[in-house]
Amino acid sequence: MPKTSLAVKFFTLGCKANQYDTQSIRERFLSKGFQEAEIGRQPDYFLVNTCTVTSGADQKSRNIIRRCIQATPKAEVIVTGCLAEKDWSQLKKIKGISLIVKKSFFPERISSFSQHTRAFLKIQDGCSNFCTYCKVALVRGRERSKKLKQILQEARQLVACGYKEIVLTGICLGAYGRSSGVKENLVDVIGFLEKIKGLSRIRLSSIEAGDVSSGLIKYMQHGKKLCRHLHIPIQSGDDHILKLMNRKYSRKKYENLIARLKSGIPGISITTDCLIGFPGETEDSFGNTVDLVRKIMPLKVHIFPYSSRPGTKAENFSDLVNPKIISWRCNRLVKVSLECREKFMQKFLDQKVDVLIEGKVKDNPGLLEGLTDNYLKVKLPFRPDLGNMIVRARLKSIRQDSFIGEYVDNI
Repeated sequence: MPKTSLAVKFFTLGCKANQYDTQSIRERFLSKGFQEAEIGRQPDYFLVNTCTVTSGADQKSRNIIRRCIQATPKAEVIVTGCLAEKDWSQLKKIKGISLIVKKSFFPERISSFSQHTRAFLKIQDGCSNFCTYCKVALVRGRERSKKLKQILQEARQLVACGYKEIVLTGICLGAYGRSSGVKENLVDVIGFLEKIKGLSRIRLSSIEAGDVSSGLIKYMQHGKKLCRHLHIPIQSGDDHILKLMNRKYSRKKYENLIARLKSGIPGISITTDCLIGFPGETEDSFGNTVDLVRKIMPLKVHIFPYSSRPGTKAENFSDLVNPKIISWRCNRLVKVSLECREKFMQKFLDQKVDVLIEGKVKDNPGLLEGLTDNYLKVKLPFRPDLGNMIVRARLKSIRQDSFIGEYVDNI
């Protein structure tokens, strides 16, 4: 067992599932006597949990690895995560990496969630969709689901640590229960979690359009703890591009789904992803994406420029889009998405909401910030001892992506 003086610093890139994985690894280190490196202390070990969803994520992962090597040359640098799965041979060329872990040998469970007010709980891993642009299915493997008993054990432990909101995560969250001999589905999991005393909110991290079942919609309408927020990727609003991407829905089906959600669940917010510049994307097909974004009026759009991923079908597609055109289209969609955010947020002005306080605003310690169940960001005047508490507030004004609020009840 290492001496308690040994310190490790963690870096996590990518999705919420990766953040969960890092927490699981962190707890294994700490259980063996390591300490997490504090500010100002030189780590003895670095652990970099990489991402490979885009070429930009690849580059960012490599940059952080090199920064760790340069910052503390005597430290051991351990690399794991999605980039390590398929590109370990390239990573081996980076002088200074001590160990590349290609597979997770850690029992995936957590008891807390470092430096977070909301706890992420991974209940599913792997993907069988094989979208033609995506490398994730190649590096994360087949769909697999965590046993319900373990999910509930982790959730109870997190609630015992004081977490009021749990965010269910997975690589393809809606695929929960479709494999691995698990008989329950995602709605079943939510139902069991709702029975845990002390848990105030259950949030879904991301879900594919085809996995938003009637049962899930019904639960969002009548459940007491499931948050009125869904992140449902669009990727494209053009049927031809969707087919080339191997997405499992049409533009019309996606549009109808969002209309059904918004009509049946008042106040629900939709966030989404768009992949811009996919091979074959014309001005017309890009225009269809812009039009669909305007129609669904999302709270937020994550916009990604297409980059070819080794090993995917789209790597061999022709009819590539000029990078300058891709950049212009991304900028155009950013403007549209901001317009949609403004229109959506206007609907909530002067409403009373419940806000889970996450902490001080980084650039203004005189303000606290938190989230509503439908993912609205709210800033409130600082008051002591409100961290991780749910408070009642009125939304008074909009400032960029946040509301400025005032307290309704005496605290």
